[in-house]
Amino acid sequence: MTFTVRSLLDLPAVRTRSLTPGVGEDRAITWAHVCELPDPWRWLGDGALVMTTGIGVPRTTDEQCGYLRGMQAVGIAAVAVDEQMMSAPFTEPALAYASHIGFPVLSTEHEVPYVALAMAVAEAVQRSRDKLVQETEQRYGALLLAELCTGSLPADTAARLVEPHGVRRPALVAVAQNRDPEALHLHVRAAFAQRLLPSLTRVEGDQVLMLAEAGDALEAALEAVATGTTRVGTSAPFDEFDEVPNALLQARSALIRNHLASGVLHFGEHETTSLFLPSSAEQLRRIANQVLGPLRTYDEQRGTSLTQTLRVFLEENRSWVRAAERLFVHRQTLIARISRIEKIIDRDLSSIEDTAECWLAVQAAIGCGDLEPDDAAAPAEG
Repeated sequence: MTFTVRSLLDLPAVRTRSLTPGVGEDRAITWAHVCELPDPWRWLGDGALVMTTGIGVPRTTDEQCGYLRGMQAVGIAAVAVDEQMMSAPFTEPALAYASHIGFPVLSTEHEVPYVALAMAVAEAVQRSRDKLVQETEQRYGALLLAELCTGSLPADTAARLVEPHGVRRPALVAVAQNRDPEALHLHVRAAFAQRLLPSLTRVEGDQVLMLAEAGDALEAALEAVATGTTRVGTSAPFDEFDEVPNALLQARSALIRNHLASGVLHFGEHETTSLFLPSSAEQLRRIANQVLGPLRTYDEQRGTSLTQTLRVFLEENRSWVRAAERLFVHRQTLIARISRIEKIIDRDLSSIEDTAECWLAVQAAIGCGDLEPDDAAAPAEG
């Protein structure tokens, strides 16, 4: 957020108004300096707010226009005068000329010391810079988290990139869900900032993804986030950042199994009573068949291996390149298979919810023995 002439006018403490209303209010102010010389453009430049009691302001309209024109030419942001101290106030034609060239002329009340005005500008500019730095760090953090979620970074590279963001290990991935993900994201960032907890966060669909150090501070932050209609699922702790893709699947799995309207559920908690992954083999088989049944029937009738294709695609975190390599097929062939799978099972694998449901169905099939834990990828036509 840039500090502008309008920002200055909106600060009640500086009691400053514009003598050229609406003119140049979007001009950035980066510093403020007192200058009583008749040619401030020789000493000051771009982004400066010139503060003067009027000693150097000339008397005639033509000279005042030249004074204003000189400051405008070097990029001075505005001039602030003390009208009560000026022996030669700006004439109406001079102010009209300032409006014509787009140069703001301001008036600060006599009771406000210029040092107070300068300090207010310095503090406001610093706040704007701090906010810009934070927003930049957040954008880079979100991009890094997206990259980590693909699993394309080796462990040492991932650790090196995460280190400047302050996220220590063991870490957790958490996923929060709400109808308004942007507002939820602001809530998440505030909860983490309040506890001085470094994190990487990003919005993905209707969910907010979080990566932070496991521990009490994270638990407190997540509890603060999980209010109202917000649900949160977390992964198990992990020590290497190349484990983020698997941790993300765990967190989304926990989110789906979270029966509460709000609250936090950790991966592995309450698994025996989970809606999706009960302990009974028969229940697991029933759950798997609800999603995979049509696909397995299709495979049996046509001799294809689409169930295995789906499993590999999910295990590779929906990476077209890595899944195609494991299946020994061309990327376009894999795309065609996935499109066919989506039609057969009536699921959209670009959807977070549908992907997580398919993942849990695959895990249920493994849990009941219908799929072997380490099935080799079959290259058969699908």
